[in-house]
Amino acid sequence: MSAMPEESLREIAATNEQHHTLASPEFFFLLQRIDKLDETLTKEIKDGDQKLAQEIKESNQRLESRIDKLDLRIDKIDGRIDKVDGRIDKIENRFDKFDNKLTTLNYFAAGALFTLVTGFIGVIVTLFRR
Repeated sequence: MSAMPEESLREIAATNEQHHTLASPEFFFLLQRIDKLDETLTKEIKDGDQKLAQEIKESNQRLESRIDKLDLRIDKIDGRIDKVDGRIDKIENRFDKFDNKLTTLNYFAAGALFTLVTGFIGVIVTLFRR
């Protein structure tokens, strides 16, 4: 950006008049400095944004990698839990079978005891009758 617009400079040169402006050359110099500072600041902001975006992207990749590893570990633990559940189910089935056999044995023992008691009562009654 020049100190004065080119069109104004050409017009002054053609008429050979001294230019009258509302702003002094110092104002235009300061305006140029502000413009340069704005461009520099804008560039730094863009660079900072790009750098932050890259850092965020890298952090996301690292986090996704760690999450994937944790998912694998969770899947392995789920597999182990399923195996333990299967073993517990087998033990429960064995326990149920044993319980059924024990119940049957209890009924058999009770039946045998009832038979023996009835037999002894029969023998005792027979002996008393004689």
